Amino acid sequence: MAQAAASICEICTGGPGEHHCQQCDQLFCGGCKLSHLRATISKNHKFRSGPKINREEKLLCTEHKESFLFYCNNCDTPVCRICSVEEHSCHFMTDLSKSTKKLRTELVMDIESEVTTSRYKKRNIEEETKTYREEVKAVIKTITEEGKYWKELIDKNVDSFVKLVQDEEQKALQDMSALTKVYRAVFENCEHWQKSIKEMETLADVLLLRKLKEIKTDVDKTCKQTQHVFKRSSVSYRNEKPPETEIDGLFGELQFR
Repeated sequence: MAQAAASICEICTGGPGEHHCQQCDQLFCGGCKLSHLRATISKNHKFRSGPKINREEKLLCTEHKESFLFYCNNCDTPVCRICSVEEHSCHFMTDLSKSTKKLRTELVMDIESEVTTSRYKKRNIEEETKTYREEVKAVIKTITEEGKYWKELIDKNVDSFVKLVQDEEQKALQDMSALTKVYRAVFENCEHWQKSIKEMETLADVLLLRKLKEIKTDVDKTCKQTQHVFKRSSVSYRNEKPPETEIDGLFGELQFR
């Protein structure tokens, strides 16, 4: 396969054209490039270097086939020398290269400004996020502690009520236990009297009468001791459910900004 011919320097036509001047649109060898940059008129020219350089297609005015030299600010478009005289003669014209350089500088500055602003806003949002999360954490802690306070207070009241009921229960049980012993003794006495009366059936009436009167005296005495009516202790509790508004009143006010 045939190979494409290597580019040669367009100045000396002897060395390899490995350096392309973007302003002059010409290929230079290394030596000619150095000479070109030493010249006052071309010392600021820019080069692209490499063994295989693809030249950029130069944009020309489609009507006059000439390079664009100016920038029409009124029409916001580049124009060639002829267009600047014919179609844009009364328009505000600037040098195309200077306009491009100015726009590039402004664009770079705008981007750098946006970068700075975005970085600042990003850092500010991160700081605000941290502060907000700390606020949320503090609010949750306060609400939890307040709820814990009311819970402990409620538990304390519950324990107090329960203790009162248990104390009263203990007292009532003691009273009922004491009465149980009394009536157990009465029951035992009654059994003894019944037995005695049965055993005295064979006694003479005079002696039986005396014995029965003695037993009656004991029975009457016992009846007097047990005349009071037993009443069981009672306990009750009437629960009250406060409305939600009263419960809400126990807590502080939650606000969102």
